[in-house]
Amino acid sequence: MGHETEILAAVAEGRGRMSWHDRDVGETGEVRRFQSRVSWNGDATGSGTAEVAGGFAIPIAGAVSLGGSGAGANPEEMFLATIGACFVNTWAIFLKKLSLAHPAPEVRVSGELGTDPAGGFRMEGVTIHARVPAPLLSSSRAAVEKTLGLAEKYCILSKVARAAMPVRVEIEEIPGSAP
Repeated sequence: MGHETEILAAVAEGRGRMSWHDRDVGETGEVRRFQSRVSWNGDATGSGTAEVAGGFAIPIAGAVSLGGSGAGANPEEMFLATIGACFVNTWAIFLKKLSLAHPAPEVRVSGELGTDPAGGFRMEGVTIHARVPAPLLSSSRAAVEKTLGLAEKYCILSKVARAAMPVRVEIEEIPGSAP
């Protein structure tokens, strides 16, 4: 069943569109609920779709290096991207709060996948590379480090990852112009 057909079937059955964020709880209390929907076609070499709020669909598949088809983002990449998205968003908040001029913060996230003694594989560690323009780093290193420390402390998903493995944050100096 195609994506459009699924949506039409859901509407016809009275299910309408998925509620991606429980606004009643999120707007009035401390607990916020989020969800996604993931579908798959075929065996390990198949592929699927991960759907998130707003109807955004992300093609997914297993990594070729792990026997998958490579026809979409693999779970390991999605895991790293999730940590990166949370971290860069949190970092942007603290850049603004501390009035540090870095209008387009960027991170590169890498992870090491190793053999799990219990069987299969496991992510052994993650490194968040905060990409900082050289002029900003040379003029405001202490402030940059402070914003990164705060992002590390408050990023929800890097805290979740840190509970299972080492998570490091490193500064990656990149060429750039002065702010």
